[in-house]
Amino acid sequence: MSRDHDDVIDRVTWRAVVIWSIAVLAYAIAVLARSSLSATGVEAALRFETSASALSMFAVLQLAVYAGMQIPAGIFLDRYGARIAITLGCALIAGGQVAMAFASSVPEAVGARILVGGGDSFVFISVIRLVPAWFPPRAVPLTTQLTGMFGQLGQLGSLVPFVALLEARGWPTAFVTAGSLAALIAALVAIVVRDGRARVVVDLPEEPEPAPAERDVAAVRPPTMLETWRDPGTRAGFWAHFVAPFPAYAFVLLWGSVYMTRAEGLSSDASLGVLNFYVVACLVMGPLLGVLAGRFPRRRLVLVLTVVGAQVLAWVLVLAWPGATPVPALLVLATTMGAAGPGSLVGFDYARETNPLRTLGLSTGMVNTGGFISTLTTMLLVGVALDLLGEGTPDLITDRGFTLAWLTLVPLWALGVTMLVRADGRLRRARAAA
Repeated sequence: MSRDHDDVIDRVTWRAVVIWSIAVLAYAIAVLARSSLSATGVEAALRFETSASALSMFAVLQLAVYAGMQIPAGIFLDRYGARIAITLGCALIAGGQVAMAFASSVPEAVGARILVGGGDSFVFISVIRLVPAWFPPRAVPLTTQLTGMFGQLGQLGSLVPFVALLEARGWPTAFVTAGSLAALIAALVAIVVRDGRARVVVDLPEEPEPAPAERDVAAVRPPTMLETWRDPGTRAGFWAHFVAPFPAYAFVLLWGSVYMTRAEGLSSDASLGVLNFYVVACLVMGPLLGVLAGRFPRRRLVLVLTVVGAQVLAWVLVLAWPGATPVPALLVLATTMGAAGPGSLVGFDYARETNPLRTLGLSTGMVNTGGFISTLTTMLLVGVALDLLGEGTPDLITDRGFTLAWLTLVPLWALGVTMLVRADGRLRRARAAA
C-alpha cells in the first residue's frame, strides 16, 4: 500500500480555516437542498397529489443521481480541483431549487430533484478532499468530523427557517430563496476557495529500481478505477459508509416527518423538535467520534459497529413499543441516529490511509457511494412496503404499517455488517504484509 505524504503542512493556518469554512458553508447549503423535501414531506404529497411510493421516488431519484455521480464527480475533482467542483455543484443546486419552486407536476418535481442531486454529488467529496490538502495529518480525522457536523446546520436550516418561510410566504418563495442562497455561495467559493498548498511526495512500493522512463511513468500514473476499488482501504471505507448512516438518512431526508405525524400521532411542532434534536446529536457526536478515530485509528471497526448496534437497539425500542411511541423514546432514537453520519465519516479515514492524495477524489467518491446506495434503497423499500400494505397516502398510514415498513432495515444491516467485517479483515492482513 502506498500513499502521499505531506512534508510541508505542519500546523493549522488562518487561511486554511477560512477556505475550509467557506467550503463547509457550501456543504451546509447542499444539505439544506437535499433535506428540504423531507421537511415539507406532507405538503409535497398534497401539492403534487401523489402516493407514498411516488413521493419516495422524488428523494430516491435525487439520491440515485447523487450516488451514481460520485465516481464521475471524483474523477472531475481530481482533474479540475475542489474550487471548480464546489462552484459547479452549488450552481446546479441553485437551478434545481428554483425549478422546484415552480414545479406543478410530478415529472417537473422529479427533474428538479435530479438537478439538486447532481449538484450535491460534487460538494461533499470536494470539501473532504480539501481537508488533507490544507490541514496537518494529525488534524484530519477531527476536521473531517467537524465538516460533517457543521454541514448538519443545513439540515437545521431546512427544518426551521426554511419551513417557517414556506409557511409564511409559500412554496415558490421558499424554494427561490434557497436557490438564490446556493447561487450566492457558488460565487463566494469561486472567489475564496483554493485547492491546496501541499507538495505531494509519492511513496513508491519497494521494487527493483526501474529504468528512468519507467520510473517517470510510474510516478505520475494514477491508479485506475479498478485498482482504486480493489484497494483494501477503499472497500472497508465503502462498507463503513454503507452500514452506518442509512436508517438515519432515510428518516430525516424523507420518512421521519410523515412517520411521526401520521403513524405516531405527533404534532408538526413535536416532530420538528425530534428532528432538531437529531441535528443537535450530530453536532455532539461528530467531534467525539473524530477524537476517538484520531486517537485509536486501529479501532475503526469497533467505532462503526458500536454506532450501528446503538441504532439497532433504539429501533427495537421504538418499533416494539405498544401503541403510540412516546417522545422520549423517539429522542433516544434521534440520539443514536445522530451518531450515524459521524460514524459513516470513519469510512473516509479508511480510504485516506491507503490511497494517494492525487486520486483521493475518486476513492472518496467511491466510499461516499456506499451510504447513499443503502439510503436510497431504504427510502424506496419503505414507500413500496406502505403501498403494498394499502397505506400509500398520508391519510391511510398507521403505526402497524410503518412498523412493518421499517423492518426493511434488517437485511441491509445484515449485509453491511458482514461485508464491513470482511473488508476490515482484508485491510488488516494487507497492513500486516506491507
